[in-house]
Parts: sequence; structure tokens; C-alpha cells
Amino acid sequence: MNKVQMLAIMAVITLTTLLAGCVSEEPSLVCGREWNTGSQVVADTSSTFDLTDQLIIQFRYGTGFDFENLEIAFYEGTLANKGEKIWSHEAHVTEKMSSYTLQGRTKHGQYLTARDMTKQKHAGTIVVEVTTGGKVLATKQLSLTTNK
Repeated sequence: MNKVQMLAIMAVITLTTLLAGCVSEEPSLVCGREWNTGSQVVADTSSTFDLTDQLIIQFRYGTGFDFENLEIAFYEGTLANKGEKIWSHEAHVTEKMSSYTLQGRTKHGQYLTARDMTKQKHAGTIVVEVTTGGKVLATKQLSLTTNK
């Protein structure tokens, strides 16, 4: 292999590496039962939760937030047929953050259950939606069940 071929290969590898670094993660909602304090992430365990399961919700943006406020709202219904707003939470975020986690605690230090987090008393489906300035950034449908 001559020097010209070697330089061409190195140029392609460098360009590929640079382009790969420019790819940003799509905004996403991750819902789970477990929180990893070391890496500050929630494990995406499923979209189905028993009303008594712990529920932690994390909005991942990929890069630093390029806006100042976000709203996480809970709705009755499904993604195809979103109903009434149950409740919402507004948060201030900065460009130094790339995710925001909604995790509530009980008086005894336990994470909130799906029932308490979603403010639902009965099994069914709800939609979690993250918006900023009226623009929807991510949505996720959750199924709540009862373990009888």
C-alpha cells in the first residue's frame, strides 16, 4: 500500500469518526422501576406497570438542553386517543443537562408507586408527554395493571 492510499484511508476514517460524533440521540422517555444512582439513569424496564410498582420517569435529550423549561404531563387515554390532562410538572433545565428525571419519594424514602406518580386509582392506559414552548418532544404510553 502506498502513501496516497494510506492517506485516503486515514481521511475516510477521520471523516467517519467526525460524522459519527455529530449524530445526536433522539429525545426519549424512559420509564422504569429501578434507579442507578452511580450513572444517574433509570433502567427502561417496560411500558407496563402494576399500580404498586415503583415508577421513575426520565426524559433523555442526548445533548445539552437548548431551552430553559420543560413540562412533563400525564393524560388519560392512549397515544392515538389522548384524553384529559391528569397532572403536570414544570421544570427549569440548563444546557449543562442532557436528561431530566421525575422521581418522587414517600415520607419513608421509597420511590413513588405508579399509582401515586400517575395519580390513578384504577388500571388503564395513560400517556406521558414532554413539551417545551408548546412543542412536543417525546411521548410514551404506559399500561397500568392491578395484580389481583
